Amino acid sequence: MKASLIIKNGKVLTMDENNGRAEWIAAGRGKILKTGRGDGWKEFISGETRVIDAEGNTVVPGFIDSHFHLVMTALGARWVNLESVRDFDAMGEMLKAAAAEDPTKPVIASRLEWEYLKEKRMPDRYDLNMYCRDTSVAVYAADYQILSVNTCGLLHFKIPFALEGTGTDENGIPTGIFTGKAGARLDTEILNSFDDEFIDCAVEKVMPELLKYGITTVAAMEGGKMNVEFHRDRDSEYVYRNRLKFPIDTELFYPTVDIDYVEEKGLKRIGGALYVDGTLGNRSAALLSPYSDKEDTSGVLIFSGDALKKFVLECYRRNIQVAFDAIGDRAVEECLDALEYAEKRYGKKDLRCRIEHSEMITVSQMERAKKLSAIISMQPVYEGIWGGRGKMYEDRLGERFARTNQFRELFDRGLIVCGGSDSDVTEPNPLLGIHYAVNHPVDCHSITVEEAVRMYTSNGAYALFRENETGSIVEGMNADIAVLDADIETVDRKKIKDVKVAFTVKDGEILYEK
Repeated sequence: MKASLIIKNGKVLTMDENNGRAEWIAAGRGKILKTGRGDGWKEFISGETRVIDAEGNTVVPGFIDSHFHLVMTALGARWVNLESVRDFDAMGEMLKAAAAEDPTKPVIASRLEWEYLKEKRMPDRYDLNMYCRDTSVAVYAADYQILSVNTCGLLHFKIPFALEGTGTDENGIPTGIFTGKAGARLDTEILNSFDDEFIDCAVEKVMPELLKYGITTVAAMEGGKMNVEFHRDRDSEYVYRNRLKFPIDTELFYPTVDIDYVEEKGLKRIGGALYVDGTLGNRSAALLSPYSDKEDTSGVLIFSGDALKKFVLECYRRNIQVAFDAIGDRAVEECLDALEYAEKRYGKKDLRCRIEHSEMITVSQMERAKKLSAIISMQPVYEGIWGGRGKMYEDRLGERFARTNQFRELFDRGLIVCGGSDSDVTEPNPLLGIHYAVNHPVDCHSITVEEAVRMYTSNGAYALFRENETGSIVEGMNADIAVLDADIETVDRKKIKDVKVAFTVKDGEILYEK
C-alpha cells in the first residue's frame, strides 16, 4: 500500500518496547503502515504522498492529556487571565480594561495565584470595588477552589448567604469570598450564564490551540471545580453530546456517584473530578499530619469511609473504571482502602482504576497502589508553579515540600504514571509537563526525557484502555503523531519548555502545521 503521509529523517520515539526507535514513518488510511530506518520509506511513495522532513528532530505519538477540563479550558480562554499578576493594582488594571470593553457584561477572571501576590490573600469585594464598582466581577483562584466577587457581582449572582462557605466579616457581612457549598453555587450560576452556543464557539476556538500543542487525545475530567455534589454535570453533558464532533479524541469521565446513569449512557468510566479531598492551596487537601502554616487543620475528606468503599465496590461489581480526585496522603489512603476492600470481595480485575493528582502519595502507598495495579495520574507543571523552596508547597507543608510529586520513585516501583495539565489550572502544553517532570525542583524526583514522554503518550493510552489504538507508533496503530522542532533528548534539559510542535497529525491527517 502506498502512503498518504511519510515523515522522514526523524528521531522517532515509538514508545513501543519491541520497536524502540525509528527514522521514518509511513501512514495511510489513518493508520501507521510501517516504521523503519534508512531509505525504506521510498517504497511507500506515490504522486499523492505528502513527505515531511523532520530534519533530525524528535517525532512522538500524538500527546494524550490525561486530566483535562475541556469546557473550562474553552471558557477560560475567553476570560481575563490573571496568572502573571503579583499585586492587586496589576489585577485591577486588567479587570478595569475588560469592564471597559462592555460594562453591561460580567467580567470573569481566572488563574489568580493569590499566594504569590504582594497582599498574600484573595481580594474581597471591597478590593474589587476599587477597580470595578458598576460592573459585576468574579475572580477564580488558580486552583478554582476560592472565588471572589465585587458588590455588584454579589447582587447579580444572588447567592444565599446562609450557605456554608460564604465568607463574612466580624459583623456577619459577606466579604465576597466564597468556598465550599457557597462557592459551588456561585460557580454553577456563573457557568449557567453561558449558553451552549457560546460554549460551542469557545470550544471551536480552543481546538486549534490544543492541536498546536500536539494533543490528539484528552481525558475529559469535566465538572468538579468547586462543585462536589456528584450528580448531573452540565459540562459533562455537553462533552457527551458533542464528543464525536471534536477533531481530537475525547474520553469522558463522568463525575457522579450515579452508576446507573453512567451505564445508561454506555460509559465504562466514572469520576475524574470526583473529589476525595480539596487542594493544598486552601488547606483542604487531606493530610496525615497537620499543615505546617496552620497546625489546627489537616484538611478535609469530602468523600471517604464506608460511602467511598460502597461506591467502589459497586464499580468493581459492574466492571467500571473509577478515577478519584485525591491530593493529600490521607485522601490517597482512603482511595487505596476502598480499592483493597473491593478487590478483597471481587478479586483482582483489570479496571485500571486511577488516582488523579496524588501529589502527596507516600512510598508505602506507592507499594499498595502497585499491588492494586492502580494508575497514578499526575500534573508535573504543579511543581513549576508551586514546588521548590519559597513557594506554596513549602508554605503549606514545611519540609514535606521535598516529597511532593515523586515521579522517580513511582517509575522505579513500576507504577503506570500518566501526565495531564488539569487545564484550565495550568497551560495545556504537554511539553511544559515533560519539562517539569525532567526538571523537578527536588532533583531526586526527576525522570528521564523518555519516561516523561511516556507519561503523555503510551501510559496515557494504557490508562484509557486504548493502548492497542494510540499512544505508540507501531504498524496498525492510529496515525496520531507530533513532530517537534528540536531533538528533545539532546536539547538543554532546562530548555525543554521552549520546544514547539512543528506538525500535529491525527488519524493520518495534518491538522496543525507550524
